[in-house]
This record gives sequence, C-alpha cells and structure tokens, in this order.
Amino acid sequence: MSLSEFNLKTRTIFGQESALSLPNYLKEMNLKKLGIIVDSGVLNTDYVKKILENIKNENFEKVYIWEYDLKSEPDYDSLDRIKTRFLDSNLKPTVDCFIGIGGGSVIDFAKGLSTLVVNYGNALNYRGFPKNIIPSLPTIALVTTIGTGSEVTYNAVFIDKEAKKKLGINTMHNFPALAVLDPNLTLSCPNSVISSSGMDALTHTLESYVATKANPLTRIFAENAFNLIFNNLLKVLEVPGDLESRSKLQLGAYLAGISLMNSGSGVAGALSYSLGVHFGVPHGIAGALYLPHVVDFNIQKGYDYSRLCDLIDGVDKSLAKEEKNRIFGNKLFELGRRLNVPDTLRYFGVDESNLNILLKEAENLDKAFAQNPIPFTVEDGKQLLIKLIK
Repeated sequence: MSLSEFNLKTRTIFGQESALSLPNYLKEMNLKKLGIIVDSGVLNTDYVKKILENIKNENFEKVYIWEYDLKSEPDYDSLDRIKTRFLDSNLKPTVDCFIGIGGGSVIDFAKGLSTLVVNYGNALNYRGFPKNIIPSLPTIALVTTIGTGSEVTYNAVFIDKEAKKKLGINTMHNFPALAVLDPNLTLSCPNSVISSSGMDALTHTLESYVATKANPLTRIFAENAFNLIFNNLLKVLEVPGDLESRSKLQLGAYLAGISLMNSGSGVAGALSYSLGVHFGVPHGIAGALYLPHVVDFNIQKGYDYSRLCDLIDGVDKSLAKEEKNRIFGNKLFELGRRLNVPDTLRYFGVDESNLNILLKEAENLDKAFAQNPIPFTVEDGKQLLIKLIK
C-alpha cells in the first residue's frame, strides 16, 4: 500500500435539538466574544431565534450578529467589506470566534473572516494555499442545508469577481473547531436547496470514492456517505417532517465532506465552477448535471461501481458486475430526473454563441481531470460540454 494521509480535526455533535446545547460548548472552549454570521433565510425562523436567545441568555461578553444577505455566492470583495465590522480602531479583532449558521456559503464566509481578522491586507492576498500566516480564530459551524461538507473541511471558496474565478482560502487553520449537525436546523430549507445541496454531497461522494488519491480510509467514509445520501435524499423531499431521514442525509453529507477533503474531487466538480462563475448556476446543480455523464464515461471505459450499487436499497446483490454497473449508471440519471436537474447546458443560457467560455476554462482543468480513475483528457471535457448543448 502506498503512503497516504488522512485528516479529521473537527469536533462534532449531532442529533435532534443538539444546537440548543451550543452555549455549553462555547463556554467549555472558553469563547466569550462571539461573531455570529446567520443566513438571512433562517434568521427569523423560530428554531434559530431560540438558538440565538439561548446564547444571549448566557451573558457572553460580546454577541455580535451579522445577517448574511449576499445575493450570490461569497466573494473576496464582500469579505473585505464585512471584516471591518469585526475590527476595532487598531485593526484588532473584537471577537474571539466566528459562528456560521447557514449553508456552505455562510460557513465558508465565517471561515474567511476567521482568517482575515487576524491577518492584515486584502482577502485576495490569501487566495489559494497561503503559507506562514497567523492561525485563524476558531470557527463553529451550524449547518442549515444538507450537502456542502464545509462544516468539516478547511476549504473556503470565494469568487474573484475581477478574474471571474472561484478560488478558495485554503488553510489548515480553517478546520471548524466544532460542527453541529442538528436536523431541526434543516426544516426551513427549501426543497430546491435540499436537491442542490444533496446532489452536491453525492458528487463529493462519488468523485472522492474514485479519485486517484483515494485510500482505504477515505473509501470507508465515501461508501457510508453514498448509502446515507442516495437512500434518503428523496425521502426527505417526499416527507419533509421525517427528522430521521434528515439526520441520515445530513450525516451522509458530512461523511462525504471528510472523504472529499482527504482524497480530492474530479471532473464534475471541476467543470461546475466555471458554470457557476459565468452563468450563475448553483454549485450543487452544476455538478449534478455533469456527474451522471462522468460516471457513464467511467463505466463505458471499464470502471467498476458494483460495490456502490450494492448499497442502493432494493438492488439485487446477486447480479453480475456488468449488470450492476448498468443499473448504477441508470439510477444516477433517474435520480437527476426525479430532482428536476436540467439535462442540458442550454437551460442555463449556454449555447453555440457562448460555449467557448466554458471550452476555454476546460483547458485549465487538466490537473483536476487527472484525478479521475479513467484517463479523462481536456478534449474529453470539451466533448462533454459540446454534447450537453446538443
């Protein structure tokens, strides 16, 4: 077995109403000055109000709440603008932690602020994998959607508006100190967001499972993640009040994030970034459009997904591997259809007149494509894009 590495640094609490115990954990961590970033979509829900009231009743030295009201995915300019709210006249942080209550964008924003308030200069200075920086303040993640994995990874993705690229602030200091997986927090999440974030988690799972850097440890997480996500995503949409299915789906997304962080992503994830930046497509939906086509490409070239097929409820485990792979590919396309994932780039405004934007971006994705277990070239990427506007 070749040399591998595995990281998991986030303390996690999970279960129904677990978020109500947050003040106890904050005190245990000796955190007294709280910067709270709350998604505008959940700020006025009864459950989040109760969580915030619990915090306010504990007499912390400072509780500053900022409503995350960005209309698009987080960007570097917004980080620079908002960080000043958490700095004093001497440019020192006025809080000792950041708590993100929301989906991946909110949690990423909290991570970005945790880094920027202790490191001087513009946010763009820390784009990529910054070295020799002051450790970030602790970040606490309360997840209100199902799928990003941001609550357990050190990546924080932002848009560089001028360069029109998505590039993260990726530092090992950005691992959330605490993640709270409370299915009650997801009850206000619209079905469209559950579909998008759930498919995002499924993309994380399948790409990390097959990635060239995958190892026995990452596959344990990826397999369990696939089982929980694939078999519970539709249940959550069909029976919104089923907290047990929500718990399983939320846990599956968390496990997918762990696998992705330790093994890497692949073709669908890489292609989805440019579709998001240039055409405003939500990341999860963009990945969901590409994912079944990439899986089908791999199956046609001989990659074996039969082990994952066995994890799908109701599939006959005695079938031959070839049949299982055929079923697996069909099941992915079927799931996309049932979730109303568009099956063409034209749905997002991509056509012959502007496809060249995506084709040009694909030329820079060779390193990401190289993580696919079956050789997938830049030309293969371009052919997939062309196929999806026909």
